Amino acid sequence: MDTNKVTEADCHTAHLTPQLIISKKRQNDEPHTAAEISWFIQQFMKGNVKDYQMTAWLMAICLNGMTNQETAALTEAMVQSGEVMDWSLCESLPAIPHKVDKHSTGGVGDKVSLILAPLVASFGLLVPMMAGRGLGHTGGTIDKLEAIPGYRTQYSAKDFAELLLTETNGESGGKEPVGVAIVSPSQDICPADKRMYALRDVTGTVRSLALQTSSIMSKKIAERPDSLVLDVKFGKGSFNSSIEESIELAKSMIQTGELCGIRTTAFITRMDNVLGYTVGNWLEVRECIEIMRMGESASLTTLCWQRSEDLIEVTLALAGQMLVQGGKATTLKQGITMCKEHLLNGKAWKRFKEMVRIQGGDLTCVENYPDAKYSVSFGKATPHPHSKFNTTENHLTLMFGC
Repeated sequence: MDTNKVTEADCHTAHLTPQLIISKKRQNDEPHTAAEISWFIQQFMKGNVKDYQMTAWLMAICLNGMTNQETAALTEAMVQSGEVMDWSLCESLPAIPHKVDKHSTGGVGDKVSLILAPLVASFGLLVPMMAGRGLGHTGGTIDKLEAIPGYRTQYSAKDFAELLLTETNGESGGKEPVGVAIVSPSQDICPADKRMYALRDVTGTVRSLALQTSSIMSKKIAERPDSLVLDVKFGKGSFNSSIEESIELAKSMIQTGELCGIRTTAFITRMDNVLGYTVGNWLEVRECIEIMRMGESASLTTLCWQRSEDLIEVTLALAGQMLVQGGKATTLKQGITMCKEHLLNGKAWKRFKEMVRIQGGDLTCVENYPDAKYSVSFGKATPHPHSKFNTTENHLTLMFGC
């Protein structure tokens, strides 16, 4: 490789300095170009832009905001700072499956992904889900799954792709990809975001719409899915207490996804109460297993709908939309009906077990989960006269992308 060769990109950025980039965003007379943002992030990762210079730029963004185009450019620059999913392995398949993922902004007892990912994969779609750990008062999908003994969550991008394409027995008797894996992003995925978030955390620049959007979306876009469904929550159990904040975040993420070439839709869901009836990593896994097995008996079906109705409804709505975007359903209503059928006939449960198996989890623990060694029973709490349970039926809105 000729290191002295000057590229076209070098010609467009040769005049740039960190001071120029910072000043431009501070004055905010005109937006950054994609080339400027890309150059600044690249130089930051090389050590040529110092932490204090990045902090100054982040503060300028926090004060002046970013256009949709700037936010998308920042997101793509974060993606390009590290490893990106390579789906060339799919070329060996008879037909390349649609890759669809879901992201939730999180809330107390939000365990949707544990049911949704294998449920959607049971229709032949690929669900490459990179999930996070607990943040603040909310629990993390990875923490919940690691409650299963042996369940492994750390994989390189290459190993992640191979994991999803691991063969299993299909419904027709032939082989098909498992199509689902839930892993933690490796250190090589969006490293710029990790370094920038550490600076934001200690400089009061976390609450910025553009920075929140780019941080969330960069990790999802690094998966290179074909489409994405977002679950943006509001209420006492989520990070955004007001619906107005959640709508603005949803709009920003939809715009960013679309500008990065990924079909993106969002649901706005209320989170004033625990989703489902359990809180705690292993307890939440158990609740999800109960739901995926509820078709085994009429009494279990009734019990699950009584205890976990809100969780089931949100899961079915999000999964139904994923089927629409993946070309398996023509309408959301049809998608929900199809997902409900796979929840009741055991196909989602079968795919969940396959996911646990290929990621090293103990299937005996999942199939015959043990009771806690120590437990205490509490009487049923009396509801506060002013409390109100907010069902998803009245507080679930779908927002479409461009």
